[in-house]
Amino acid sequence: MPNVRHRGPIYRYPLILLIGVAAAVLLTLSWPRLRASVRYLPVDTAMSMYWADLTINVEQLDGLIERARESIALHDNHRYWEGLSELQMLSSQVMNKPLWQRRQAWEQSVSAAEEALKRAPANPRAWLRIAQAGVFLAYSEEQITAALKMSILTGRVEPTLMLARLELGLRYLPGLDEEAVLLLRDQAVLTWVVHQRQMLQRIESGSLDFDLLREVLSGRNQDIISAMEAHLVH
Repeated sequence: MPNVRHRGPIYRYPLILLIGVAAAVLLTLSWPRLRASVRYLPVDTAMSMYWADLTINVEQLDGLIERARESIALHDNHRYWEGLSELQMLSSQVMNKPLWQRRQAWEQSVSAAEEALKRAPANPRAWLRIAQAGVFLAYSEEQITAALKMSILTGRVEPTLMLARLELGLRYLPGLDEEAVLLLRDQAVLTWVVHQRQMLQRIESGSLDFDLLREVLSGRNQDIISAMEAHLVH
């Protein structure tokens, strides 16, 4: 019995030391990730506000882009690449910039989106951004529609993307293959369900071509076509 009592503390100290070493290793490994997360926080906040009301402080863009790059340098994560791509896309839309700078921003947005997709391919927003960039950068129709299809396939029900995907799909409708047409028809139906008022507004403004919509929806969706026609008449 005396031996047992004296042996307990002897075994306890190595265990405490082992736990301490393990904790130190875990802290060391997680520290870059923590620093990156803190560094990226303003980007997260800015993008959340942007998707809430589609506005962003243009004067902050360069600083936010730099923060996203610093976060990537600290911890290579698909989320930071995605944020960088979104910010560069927004930078490309600043109309008082020279055309070459806007083009460069689009190219950088595509590069960052591709990096994000390498790490997390199921990203409908990144795929759509590549398709949209392709219009500005004069990609082939095949490249644009392929990215558009991937956007739909990786996130069929994405309310913030539906109208943009529908507009882009109708623009390239003549060159779409059968699969792409079926995907676009599905998007048209879903968009009508989720964004009926906005869809009608865009038809009235000409952003959505009603004749092309009617062509896409023809067949089993006459009820939607009739509902659209009824609203447009009034």
